[in-house]
Amino acid sequence: MKNEVHAVKHNYSKLFGAFSLTFLGDGLTLAAVPWLVSTLTTNTLYASITMTALRLPWLIFSLPVGVLIDRYSRKHMLVGASFTRMIFLLMLTICIWGGWISIPLLALFMFGIGLSRVVFDSTVQTIIPQIVEEKKLEKANGQFTAGQLITSDILGVALGGFIITMHIVYPFAIDTVTAVLSLLLIIGLRGSFRPTITKAAQAQETSEVASKQQTPQEENEQQARPMKNWKREMWLGIRYVFQDQFLRGLAILSVTITLMFSMILVTQIFFVREVLQLEAYAFGILISIATIGSILGSQAVASMRKRWSSKQLILLSILAMGLLYGAVGLTSNAYVVGGLYFCAAFFIVVYNVTRSSILQRSVPNELLGRVGSVFRFLSFGISAIGTLLGGLLVRVSETFFDRLFSLQLPYLLLSGVYIVACFLFASKMRNVPEQ
Repeated sequence: MKNEVHAVKHNYSKLFGAFSLTFLGDGLTLAAVPWLVSTLTTNTLYASITMTALRLPWLIFSLPVGVLIDRYSRKHMLVGASFTRMIFLLMLTICIWGGWISIPLLALFMFGIGLSRVVFDSTVQTIIPQIVEEKKLEKANGQFTAGQLITSDILGVALGGFIITMHIVYPFAIDTVTAVLSLLLIIGLRGSFRPTITKAAQAQETSEVASKQQTPQEENEQQARPMKNWKREMWLGIRYVFQDQFLRGLAILSVTITLMFSMILVTQIFFVREVLQLEAYAFGILISIATIGSILGSQAVASMRKRWSSKQLILLSILAMGLLYGAVGLTSNAYVVGGLYFCAAFFIVVYNVTRSSILQRSVPNELLGRVGSVFRFLSFGISAIGTLLGGLLVRVSETFFDRLFSLQLPYLLLSGVYIVACFLFASKMRNVPEQ
């Protein structure tokens, strides 16, 4: 028993360390990329192409990756993702240092890094419930979310804004080092974390298996069987989500939330520079303030869950985000925006942690990779479209309105959509039992 407890703590520490290092480097890179783009172009549409390339892999690879996660070693998936990320970061650093970088080349590297993120993030979410008790899922998800926010949005972004002033290549070089360290930690995980496909799961996956009596030997062969039909494997995850009314509503809501949020993210750097008139270091401070709100949200969600249901937390978070971001679109005062970002970030994390815990608690582990991939496809994947639409929205709006209002418009549009989505979800899910 002591050995098992020690192994669990060992794996949790290693996974958390690798996760935090990855997002520390991510924060540095994501802080540096917009400023790198702004030195290459002032066209918001061109800038959106770069961020679209980072999110496009979620749209293309989320579903296939979910199948892989449910059939092969999850540790090996993490190793492959971390190694891929390391290679792309190394090549990107060399190109920036040599002065060979351009918008198309940067978009190519962002696509590769985005692909590694699809595999890494998706796999981590399926390993957490394997090393954490069900009753502690909100706490564990909150800790991982806090770790991501502290390393990425506070340390990464804040340090990135400072390091950029020395040389634009330094954030990318440091990110390469964090990728190496993260890879070493993942290699040190004990066990392969290969999901066991139970007879119940097999019965759920195919009607043939459900109606056929199998011998123990046949069951073992079935468990070891590699996937043979990609379409069927992916469809099982999709069917699981859309046959459950609550998960189906949550999936549709996720599309709406991420589509609108990605529209403001891609134009945020221009909003900060032109509407708020902030420099790089001040932008880093603004994001850090928001991140403090996120950290508080990640630590508060477990306590909030004891008082409110998951459905109530989802509705509260969406409504709050809609009102707060709408207020951002109505002001050009950096101090006010900082306070609004702080509060909005709190509810962003409450929403995300609550949604993740719902999936981890209600979905069988053998299907968690595929079901999670459906949500990532619908949310992160759709963000590739959202980033493109965000840049296009500002570009088209400039033909009718001035530049400043055009940069505020995505926030106002997000506000309206979030508020409507909140009331629609509440109406449709009123009599539906939550997970």
